[in-house]
Amino acid sequence: MTEGRWGISQKFILFISLSVLVFLVGIFLITRNVLGDYALATADELSETILDQTDKRLGQFFEEMEHLARGLAGTRAVLDADEAAMGDLFVATVLPRARYLRAVYLGTEDGRMFEWGTGKGFVDYRPSFPPGYDPRVRPWYRTAIEKGDFAISDPYIYASVDDIGITCALPVTGPDGSRVGVLGLDILLEDLRRILEGLEIPKQGKALLVSSTGVVVASQFPGDRAADPSQKGFALPFSLEEIRGPAGSFTAGIEGEETHFVYKRTSRADWTIAVGMPLGSILESMRSLLNIISMVEIILMLMLTLALAGITGRLILSPLAGIVAVINRLKAGDKAARVQVRSGDEFGVLGDEFNMLVDEVDGYSRNLEEKVRQRTEEIWQLQKENTQLRVAEERRRIYRDMHDTIGAKLTNIFFCGGVAKDQAKEGPAKLREMLERIEENCLEAVASLRGIVQGMHEDDRMGSDLVKFVSAGIRQRLESRDIDFDCRIRNRRALRDLGDEPRTEIEKVLEELVSNTLRHSGASRVRLRLSSGSRGILLRFSDDGVGFDPAETRAGSFGLANVRFRVERLGGKVSVRSVPGRGVEYSALLPARGEDHEDR
Repeated sequence: MTEGRWGISQKFILFISLSVLVFLVGIFLITRNVLGDYALATADELSETILDQTDKRLGQFFEEMEHLARGLAGTRAVLDADEAAMGDLFVATVLPRARYLRAVYLGTEDGRMFEWGTGKGFVDYRPSFPPGYDPRVRPWYRTAIEKGDFAISDPYIYASVDDIGITCALPVTGPDGSRVGVLGLDILLEDLRRILEGLEIPKQGKALLVSSTGVVVASQFPGDRAADPSQKGFALPFSLEEIRGPAGSFTAGIEGEETHFVYKRTSRADWTIAVGMPLGSILESMRSLLNIISMVEIILMLMLTLALAGITGRLILSPLAGIVAVINRLKAGDKAARVQVRSGDEFGVLGDEFNMLVDEVDGYSRNLEEKVRQRTEEIWQLQKENTQLRVAEERRRIYRDMHDTIGAKLTNIFFCGGVAKDQAKEGPAKLREMLERIEENCLEAVASLRGIVQGMHEDDRMGSDLVKFVSAGIRQRLESRDIDFDCRIRNRRALRDLGDEPRTEIEKVLEELVSNTLRHSGASRVRLRLSSGSRGILLRFSDDGVGFDPAETRAGSFGLANVRFRVERLGGKVSVRSVPGRGVEYSALLPARGEDHEDR
């Protein structure tokens, strides 16, 4: 066995040990889950008992508030909305109950508000309200009207003091059946916390009351003040989405500690009572038992590993060692090495099959070498034929291009030369015109020949670079006449992505403009701006030459007719501005689509 490599014996022992370990871990996890579920079930039963007691206490409290509200609503002072009589009555009602009752008031149907109370926000038992205060739009008033009977509002911020609380509200109806208004009893959330006082929850548990909107009405949890001052209440220590249905349980992280909550919907208000116990406290009783189980499992695993080490000795290692030795000899180049088969068991069958496999591989290797040699010769021959075909195709392409471009232009030159010879007798003006045409055709022939030579491959012809043609080709033509070339190109990527037809037409337009400049302008500087954007392709070409008067110039002069034809053929427009002695400017706008990005 190679040094540093694990043998089959070690791997076998490791595999069995890991299997046993997984099995024991599974048993451990199942045991822990069973004990944990039992501990949680016990905690749930205890929590449900506490929830029932709290619900009963809360029901008694609101039942007292309802009796008090109905008693006040039946008095003559309230039915007549007698302010003086209500003042004495309400103050006498609030003062004995100031421990939890903040104020008593009546909001009338016509929008008046009569309130008396004690504590923060009251002066001589009377509060102050913001301008335009209307009790009919307040939450407590709307809640009572919508229910049509005694109702408990959700927590809200009071209008007379910057604090949050609830209101027990009751519609008041006169003897004739008309509604006098709504009677309200204010209770601060801080005072409601006393409802939870006296609850002794085991295992370091705590309780809290939560409204249907997620506001904590009362809480025993430390640090439960809201982080948002506008809330003025208690911060919900878990997500409101955890509360589903009238009763249930869930687990949430509170101040870095996993806490198990059991909750129940109250019978008197649309609130939820929740009791939370730290999971660590609930599961503490089963930890010692789990420690004992873990020690027993570790001892069993060690004993099983030692037993397996004795079983895997010579029964497995000896036959495998012989096969490994043959493999090493084959790797070293000894092709005659074979396994010595001494038994008829599984290892003997494995040795026979291994020997057969080595013989077949040796034969396949020799056949493969011969096939590789033959395929190499065939590929070389195909490459040679392919090269010959490409050379012939390239020759045919060059012949076609020279015939279609250079041949036509040279024929035109020959014709113009003959005409010039015949017209020499008529005067120098006609001769000069013919010679200029000859020069023009010569320049075009040279340019076409340069294009053919530069595009020696068909793929290069199809993918010609408009930007390279403008920035290099035109510059070379102008600088041969000592003309300065100012060129700026924007959105080069969009220009490079143009199709063959628009790119070729733009090149020919620019060639025509450059030829006009070389022949007629006498310019020392040429300015070109080429860009592609949302409007299309914009081309501006100008020089500082002699210029001309567009109104007096014939339509075909200076190649303008050719330029206009090519641009309008692509759906674009051309404009020319020129003043004699001040140069000329050509502008063309062609429709195109592309990305709007700048690349200078």
